[in-house]
Amino acid sequence: MAAKQPIFTPELIKVIKIFGLLSIGIVFFFSFFNEYRADNTGNESQSHITDSSRLYFKNMRQYYYDVEKKDEAKLDIFRFGKRIKDENLPFINLSIIISRIKDKAFIYLEPSKLLNKESEIQIRWENLENNEQGSLSFIPGDRHSHFDFVANLTPLIDENTVFEVKINDDWHKILNSEKERHAFKVTAEDYFRLIE
Repeated sequence: MAAKQPIFTPELIKVIKIFGLLSIGIVFFFSFFNEYRADNTGNESQSHITDSSRLYFKNMRQYYYDVEKKDEAKLDIFRFGKRIKDENLPFINLSIIISRIKDKAFIYLEPSKLLNKESEIQIRWENLENNEQGSLSFIPGDRHSHFDFVANLTPLIDENTVFEVKINDDWHKILNSEKERHAFKVTAEDYFRLIE
């Protein structure tokens, strides 16, 4: 009667160790190069919308906007209907972009052609009531740069504040008319209400 062979021979144990260590190494390697990253920046509130805020916007506010549907991207772009459209003037319009499949909304600046030529939009402001003044600049970039600029500019807009924008090293009035201020401020307020 032949001696019973052990199930795990020394060669089989070596192969199992090699494959086991190799499998663990591959898992660690790919975990460091994973494209998906959790958003721990705290900026999620800049874009997240609830079902109730989406319904409020769609039922109460969207009638004030022109809507452009981007079916291939599943996005709806809302532009305030009574905005400035004269391309001979410097202006900054806003658009609200809502994803149809995700609970997200974004705000984007849409400068006039005169400002599109500038690599950086520089705005200086002065409040005539309390003599405060300052400046803001916007370099077109990702959604966070658009959000930050709108969040900083919106609280400054009132009837006592004068705004100027730099075009080709000259300063020109912007956000000057009631129509332009109203369009900017209402769109920003609707967006901030949407992401509450």
